[in-house]
Amino acid sequence: MILSSASDGFGQAATQALTLEDYKKIASFDLRNPEEDTYLKLESNYVLDREAKPYVFNYSDGVERKIYMYKLLKGAARDEVGTMAVYATPKSLKMIKVCIPGTGADKQVWDYYIDELKHNGEKEPGFLSTLAFALSREYSREHANAGKGTSTVAKEDGDYDFCFPAGSLVTLADGTAIPIERVQAGDKIRSFDLAAHTTRETTVTGLQAHFKAEGIPTIKLVLLPTEEIFASAGAWAAAVPIEIEATGNHPIYTKAGKKEMRQIKEGDILYRYDSARHGFREYKVAAQLPQTHKTVRQVYNLETESGNYLINNTVVLDK
Repeated sequence: MILSSASDGFGQAATQALTLEDYKKIASFDLRNPEEDTYLKLESNYVLDREAKPYVFNYSDGVERKIYMYKLLKGAARDEVGTMAVYATPKSLKMIKVCIPGTGADKQVWDYYIDELKHNGEKEPGFLSTLAFALSREYSREHANAGKGTSTVAKEDGDYDFCFPAGSLVTLADGTAIPIERVQAGDKIRSFDLAAHTTRETTVTGLQAHFKAEGIPTIKLVLLPTEEIFASAGAWAAAVPIEIEATGNHPIYTKAGKKEMRQIKEGDILYRYDSARHGFREYKVAAQLPQTHKTVRQVYNLETESGNYLINNTVVLDK
């Protein structure tokens, strides 16, 4: 299928539109096992087609949540008329299905869809945030691929945990440091003023914990200081190599801007707070070490008012 740049919904060039009757029929279908059911025929007129892995979320409340994204196909020509999102909590067997209409759907269908979002969001914690994340990823991926034919331009890696292992040290506002797993919402911590290159205080608004029994791979960066020093004066003191470890997709602030851990290469410049000098110094990446021999089962991420914080005194970004 060739994707049109003037697309309907998430990249589809629909010749049919999703009707309210379609919506209610599809949403009422008894989808028993979304983990295994990737291609389903409903009656003789509809098909649900899922090509990608589900989006997986593990919040600090301990509830695993998943979002499965299906294409909605209609008619003998299998016109793509929208998307079905299936929200599931495997442990409790709870499941919510919503149909995202293509742009060809009329106002009545969109009104019904909005009411469904409101109703499910009020009764199910985590529903709206996980769905919003999944839809954002789908939207950005389809726009990256628009007009590029069947080849995948924006590849999905199936990894949605943006985090640090237990024991990673977070710098508090008073300069002390505690392991990330002990940080709580409301804590005052240090962050980086991107414009002034100085430290500032920020508030933690949330802590996310992600668990995978099979383990989560990480990447380790080895840092060494460069000659340049920010917001300080006096003699430069030699430093031992610094290490920072995180999942490959966690965003890090570099001199060239935002990069994922796996995108960082030797020679890239990161910023690290020097407590002895009360300012930030440039640190050069001496090595990037994929931890193929090691995985961790639990990782953590902070949400902050400033959008960044310090891990092992090094500037990292909220996911």
